Amino acid sequence: MMQTRHLLSLATGLSALLAVPLPVLAAADAQAVPTLVELVKETSLSGSYLAAQIAAKDNDDEAAVAYYKRSLELDPKNTDLLRLYFLALTANGRIGDAVAVARSIPADDEQTAVVNLVYAVDALKRKDWKAAEAVLKQSASGDLDQMVEQLVVAWAAYGSGDTSRAISVATAIAGPDWVQVIRNYHSGLINAAAGNDRAAIPLLFAAIENQDAAAVLSETYMRAVEELIAAHTRLGEFDKANLVFANGRKLLASYPPFVSIGKALEAKQAIASHIDTAQKGASEVFYNVGTAISRQGGTPFAQGYLQLADHIEKGNDVVIMALAGVFETQKRHDRANAYYDQIPDSSAFFRRAELEHALNFNELKKVDEAKARLQKLIDSDPEDLLAYTTLGGVLSQHEEYGEAAAIYDLAASKIAKPEVQHWNLFYRRGIAHERIKQWDKAEANFRKALELSPDQADVLNYLGYSWIDKGINLEEGLAMIRKAVELSPRKGYIIDSLGWAYFKVGRFEEAVTELERAVDILPQDPVLNDHLGDAYWKAGRKLEATFQWNHALISKPEADVEARIRLKLVKGYVEEVTPTATAQ
Repeated sequence: MMQTRHLLSLATGLSALLAVPLPVLAAADAQAVPTLVELVKETSLSGSYLAAQIAAKDNDDEAAVAYYKRSLELDPKNTDLLRLYFLALTANGRIGDAVAVARSIPADDEQTAVVNLVYAVDALKRKDWKAAEAVLKQSASGDLDQMVEQLVVAWAAYGSGDTSRAISVATAIAGPDWVQVIRNYHSGLINAAAGNDRAAIPLLFAAIENQDAAAVLSETYMRAVEELIAAHTRLGEFDKANLVFANGRKLLASYPPFVSIGKALEAKQAIASHIDTAQKGASEVFYNVGTAISRQGGTPFAQGYLQLADHIEKGNDVVIMALAGVFETQKRHDRANAYYDQIPDSSAFFRRAELEHALNFNELKKVDEAKARLQKLIDSDPEDLLAYTTLGGVLSQHEEYGEAAAIYDLAASKIAKPEVQHWNLFYRRGIAHERIKQWDKAEANFRKALELSPDQADVLNYLGYSWIDKGINLEEGLAMIRKAVELSPRKGYIIDSLGWAYFKVGRFEEAVTELERAVDILPQDPVLNDHLGDAYWKAGRKLEATFQWNHALISKPEADVEARIRLKLVKGYVEEVTPTATAQ
């Protein structure tokens, strides 16, 4: 597990949970809701502090900054408040302001390590290489801290013109496998930036040789793949470049830069390095660490590192995309979109940013804007299947299945020869057609999805359950659902389908066994509880059936399900009452 001393306080300070509510407006004031600025001005010291803590917990670091600032205005000599304000500014990307505040923090403060790191980053921004190195002279503890400091020192040395020392510092970094991946990558980058691609290649190859690291360091790994391809092209080694490219596509075919890389390789054009300055190199260090931590769920840590990366080099599209992703994870869809708006249409990541922007609009209930943005992407590139499937997904979410089916049909028409990666399109297309009562088309799409990828549990479940619900292909349908359960043994909805399939064919004891398993996994799902109640009733366990139906009502089912359950509580289970299907 990565150790994170430098930004631990940043994450902790901005995530502190204090169960104290914000000041409540009196009823008489309810008609004129004050702005944040007005609230801050009117709030007491304790109120400002607590409001800042709650804002930080809610990932509203802009409000946290405002409340901490107000707290300091009321108590300007409070070192604790000064420290928290500094951390909030850093997390919010206001590094220049954080540096100004840091000058008032005592030199022996517990946040000295964080302060020094921010000082170093600001020095790198100003190309003051000596200052960046000087502030990081003290030895850090922990693999992550040591690696970050030494790589920053290495890039500062490169910036000052001492390439030999830069390479020496970088290659001397020790640590576990993940440290070695980042060390080798940056050692290769420094050589490449210095024009020594021949020395860069074995280091970059060493960075991607450990594929186990790809899961944790996937962004770094793909950047190393990209750089290795480029280094080979600059030496005219296009056969080797194409081999690395082919292996990279096997790992992540949808990696956006691969589009332009593929064109360059086809034309046998040399590809420039994406890191050609010390500032870009140092920014890459914080980007690598931030994205790795983000993948492990540490978004407050990731946000801090990525803000430092963004401060050193503004406009870096990969950093912007990563920051947007952090805010999406925090459900700050509006803030994420503000970052996506910074991606220019010349970037390899532009279309990905537009897709994410549309999905954020959808989350913000701006559905028409989401649809329009996705349609614009389709119009600009009618061959982009991802744009079609994303629009189809938004339409399906809002139960506009006819429109979704039309979009999926159009997407399928663009595929000359379906391949394994297209299975999900046919699956989603099948669902859309099934929901608009076009079963023949739906069934054909489900079969096509399984032909392309036979072990997709959701498809097996959907088709198998649908057959059994229709009273056709009963044995084949049961076999499909059993296989789906084997593939996804902890997926409650699929186990429910197996239990309900047994119910439909009259095997009530087996139905009870499977439905009990499903309810153990999803105890608050009203449909699953309803199904179990029906199975209990048919198995002669009427008291337990009544309990399950009542439990289903507590979980607030849809109106039609609720009506059927209430009828059963009066009359018991009757054959005319058919609970809702749960094929997912």
